[in-house]
Amino acid sequence: MSRRTIAIYIFLASVALFLAGLQTTEFVRINCRFGLFVHEMAEGTIGPFPFLYGEPYCDYLSIHTYLMYAASFLGGVTMLTATLPSALAAGGVMSLTYLIGVRMSNKFGLFAVLMLAASYEFLCIARAPSPDMFIAFTVIFAFYLMYTAELENKAIRLFLLPLLFVLGFVVRGPIGAVIPIGVVCACYLSTRRWKTAIAGGVLGTLVLACCIMLLIIIIYQDGGRELVKSFQASQVGNRMSSGKPFWFYFTNAMGSYSLTYPLAFLVMGTYAWIERKKYFGKAPSASYHALRQGLTGWFFVIVLGMSIPGTKHLRYIVSAIPAAALLAAFVFVNPDKLVIFKKVRDIFLKICNFVPFVALGAVVVGAIVLKILEVDIPVPMFLPAVMFLILAFALIGGTRKIKEADKIMFIVALTAMAFFVIKIMLIEPIETYCESSYKLVQKIEKLRPADSKLTFCGIGPDGEDLKYCINLKRSKFYIPSFIALDKNEEILNLKPGTLIIFKSSKTKFIKPEVKQRLLEVAKGKLGHRKCTVYKLK
Repeated sequence: MSRRTIAIYIFLASVALFLAGLQTTEFVRINCRFGLFVHEMAEGTIGPFPFLYGEPYCDYLSIHTYLMYAASFLGGVTMLTATLPSALAAGGVMSLTYLIGVRMSNKFGLFAVLMLAASYEFLCIARAPSPDMFIAFTVIFAFYLMYTAELENKAIRLFLLPLLFVLGFVVRGPIGAVIPIGVVCACYLSTRRWKTAIAGGVLGTLVLACCIMLLIIIIYQDGGRELVKSFQASQVGNRMSSGKPFWFYFTNAMGSYSLTYPLAFLVMGTYAWIERKKYFGKAPSASYHALRQGLTGWFFVIVLGMSIPGTKHLRYIVSAIPAAALLAAFVFVNPDKLVIFKKVRDIFLKICNFVPFVALGAVVVGAIVLKILEVDIPVPMFLPAVMFLILAFALIGGTRKIKEADKIMFIVALTAMAFFVIKIMLIEPIETYCESSYKLVQKIEKLRPADSKLTFCGIGPDGEDLKYCINLKRSKFYIPSFIALDKNEEILNLKPGTLIIFKSSKTKFIKPEVKQRLLEVAKGKLGHRKCTVYKLK
């Protein structure tokens, strides 16, 4: 079977896994925002940015919303259709990871794919609407072009790099171009190709400058100077504000992106200790050494670069995880026969022998506990659990007659599958249950007069209110009113009968003269926040 055929199978299988079960999943957390973007686009609000409550939302450009909107023609605005574009991008990332690794060996490429699949946070991002996954696609495609151009002596492929910079920009804004440009420069610098690195940096900077100029012209024509200022604040000012500490990605990501992230650091740390100054020494292009140099530059330019802004989220470094997966594959292929990799691999495999059964046990026990507690969480466990159990016994118990290398791959594949089983069969249903706002929304809508808008006090905009609005029928949608918590006396100016929502923990701040005019009518949760609903007497 050719490498391209295998890559296509990896793409199709990955997309199917990333979309499995989403057709019945509720919008929760940040996903509510993307669902509302699509709804507003469907109702005719179109511009360079997606719209929220009729106002441009400058944190994102609108291309990703257009893709979700196009997907919504397949079955309405659901988590499945909203996730489809980013799932396709994630499938492309999986395939390109294999196509890079297979240049060393088929085994290396497959192990890299399995390590990427075993990265829990990558799986979470792939199963949600995420423009950051498109950055990951542009980055790995750029690396693939650079790597194969060098191996096959086809420099003409490098002329596609500017198109990738533009693609990253139109999907995610300036940061969508800055990251792949940085990766291109870092990879060439790590392999001591100074002139090519400088040329790539200059070309990338010119492309970025042209894109920004063109975008500002479009923004100015669409919304004038005020919209330009909002764009600058959202894309630059707000991101550089104080936030999480510099080392956030070096600590939190160790758990969230495991197993891939820790193994990648083990590989880089081990070789750095052994080779020291020779780590970035000259090496043949087709060697494991040269590949490792490029992957190290790719990984660190993203992780270090994204550590500078104060605003940090784990999804911002998802474009570094394919590099981490390829680095983690060194532990299993072990081209230099290092003793430490063999010991780590042996320990890892002993643990992996139990992981599938622990995962299955967690799902079964979880389902039983939920049943006993009479918690209404649908855990789709029976048939998938039985199939997974049979597969686990077949692969672990039946691989004794298979050669050692294939047995290791089977066990690692089963471990990656265990992550997926726990995610889709236990964690996602519980997360959706804990974050669901549907019940409270339906309760409030039965109480709300037909000619009255809802008012949020001390909530939103762009907070728990999104979780309310995404669960409204579009025929009944309205733009809610917002009152600051410290100005809650403004509630007295509202029409009698108006419903007002507070966070339950903030009701103590309601002023006495306001409190006596309010009648509590409902309690419940918007997301994970407990909220209290009052009616103005």
